[in-house]
Amino acid sequence: MKFKVSSTLLCERLQTASKFVPAKAALPIYGYFLFVVEGSKLTITASDADTTLVTSLDIENLGGDGRVALQSRILSEGLKDFREQSLIFDIDDHNFNVLLTSESGKYNFMGQNAADYMEFAGLNADDTCAFSLSSSKLVDAIAKTAYAVANDEIRPIMNGICFHFNEAEGLNVVATDGHRLSKVTLDEHPGINSGFVFPQKPANLLKGVLAKEVGDVQISFDKKFIVCQMSAYTMYTRQIEGNYPNYGAVIPTSTPVSAIVNRETMLSALRRVQVCSDQGSNLIKVTISNSQIRISGQDIDFAVSGEEVIPCSYEGQEMMIGFKSTLLVDILNNIDCVDVEIHLTDQSRPGVFIPVQQKEGMNVLMLAMPMMLA
Repeated sequence: MKFKVSSTLLCERLQTASKFVPAKAALPIYGYFLFVVEGSKLTITASDADTTLVTSLDIENLGGDGRVALQSRILSEGLKDFREQSLIFDIDDHNFNVLLTSESGKYNFMGQNAADYMEFAGLNADDTCAFSLSSSKLVDAIAKTAYAVANDEIRPIMNGICFHFNEAEGLNVVATDGHRLSKVTLDEHPGINSGFVFPQKPANLLKGVLAKEVGDVQISFDKKFIVCQMSAYTMYTRQIEGNYPNYGAVIPTSTPVSAIVNRETMLSALRRVQVCSDQGSNLIKVTISNSQIRISGQDIDFAVSGEEVIPCSYEGQEMMIGFKSTLLVDILNNIDCVDVEIHLTDQSRPGVFIPVQQKEGMNVLMLAMPMMLA
């Protein structure tokens, strides 16, 4: 097997694929890239057994087709400093010795037999659903929900991002750990009445790949797997099986208290007062009254307290509620707008945070569970 390939293109694909190679592989073969040459096409696969990335690029075939596993560290680290030039791979089909020739040097290393490299078998055609989504919308949806994913050994279904189609709303992308919830609703109606739960790590890996993509992503899924087809890459991952909690049940339907506040002003105040809150509970008090929000915290053990008053748009009865400061900081950090609407019901119901300025075709809602006030 012998072929010629562009160093820049190959290095770009390998740098992306290397993120899918596990640091400690369950099987040694998953510490390697799978190279498959068929005619003028080179297909590169990286996998950890549960999540797989596949990409293809054009080459000049100089000596037949074949398959070989090449060590990911040698390739991804060794090729990243090459300037644009043609590289020639000459691979012995019997002992898998690799001779890599560049314009100014030669490199020799060993590959491995690719027979043990498991490739994705495909979706179950009888259970497969498919839809397309713009890469920018998908990146936004993942970015705004991933922070709220749980790390729960008892309820693994919570350890992912739920993609759920609702006929009335569209596509709901939701994550919750029981203390906070983030819901992104996309105006997408492909006629699907099911959904899937995307594990957190593959979702974040996909977000990284999508940063280099334009156009739409074709997403297909059955009861066990998810396939994301992009222009230059295809990702396969095992979904989290089970029934996702009824997230709609915790979102208040009516909120008598509604205030609008500058996001950056409130975030800065929270960060300052947070330092003075109890280090064990991180409890802060939020009091909304006419045209202002008072944020206060104290640590009795160390005789420390702090309070800030910031302006807001609200006219009505005074309302006091307790929150874990880290939850509010996370929520405001993951909202990208100027102003935020805060919706409250009472001291025992969740607080709802909604960006005033929403992107077209997208509605974001974030929720924080309250804490008991002494």
